[in-house]
Amino acid sequence: MSKYRSGIWAGAVIFLLALFLFVLSLQYNYSGVLGPGPGFFPTWLSGILMALSIWYIYESVKGKNASSESWPTGHSLKHILFIIISLVLFIILFTFFGFLIAGFIFLAILFYKEYRWYTTILMSGGITVFIYWLFNSILKVYLPLSGILF
Repeated sequence: MSKYRSGIWAGAVIFLLALFLFVLSLQYNYSGVLGPGPGFFPTWLSGILMALSIWYIYESVKGKNASSESWPTGHSLKHILFIIISLVLFIILFTFFGFLIAGFIFLAILFYKEYRWYTTILMSGGITVFIYWLFNSILKVYLPLSGILF
């Protein structure tokens, strides 16, 4: 596959995914009694994603998105796999232990390479508690404190 065609295909796949999500978002109410309804954000985000994918396809046709790499290799691939495995681990831990423990472990795994151990612990704990407080207190979207085991 040429450098240009891969960008066009990637843009087309993203556009089709965004279109699918846009159609699904139309099934929800766009507005509610207090303002935006459950369909507000999905409609706008999928619409923006469609516009960006069209722009990406246009840039690919012009040759601006050409890359010499067809797939990440070496160190880049290790970073991508590390993040994907961390996300899968977060989902598993979230199911068994709830948000606070899963979030703390997830962030600690991501931070441990870049920061000292005490900075990693403080940032992981602080960010997890802040997000838990933000969702439960301000946004009224209740994150589970415990999972299956606790």
